[in-house]
Amino acid sequence: MDGETRRKKIIEIIRKCDTPVSGTALAKELDVSRQVIVTDMALIRANGVDITSTNRGYVINAESKCKRIIKSHHTDDEILDELYAIVDNGGCAENIIINHRYYNRLEAPLNVSSRRAAKEFMEAIKSGKSKSLSSATSGYHYHVISADSEETLDVIEEELKEKGFWLPLDDWILQ
Repeated sequence: MDGETRRKKIIEIIRKCDTPVSGTALAKELDVSRQVIVTDMALIRANGVDITSTNRGYVINAESKCKRIIKSHHTDDEILDELYAIVDNGGCAENIIINHRYYNRLEAPLNVSSRRAAKEFMEAIKSGKSKSLSSATSGYHYHVISADSEETLDVIEEELKEKGFWLPLDDWILQ
């Protein structure tokens, strides 16, 4: 089982339990070391899942939305298509992040959760007063996407893959 699949399984196990799940129990069930679970928890948290570590084990706060960092690449003419793929499938593009060669990590809020918000964003870009942040990195960028479930995030990710926008994550983004 690869790391991404294992982390999805960890989230699923914790969500289904009414009581905290210990790292030892997760390690045993997934046939990995306790240290692998600790590392996975850091990556899961970095992707926006609100997991709390208690003295009895891990719990996920029920009110939290599921979040995932995605890497994307496209032209400015395809921004609206990317945003529609996110919002039409029940997601919200919370922000945009770029890894600029000189300025390093730059991040700006978007909070685009509807077609109307996506159109307003594009109108601002097309007005000529500003350029998209991703244009500074030849179209390469990241988004934190939020949704009501991991399944919804999976659907969004699949559509972004089908459109050719999705790329594998770089390790630096998770730090």
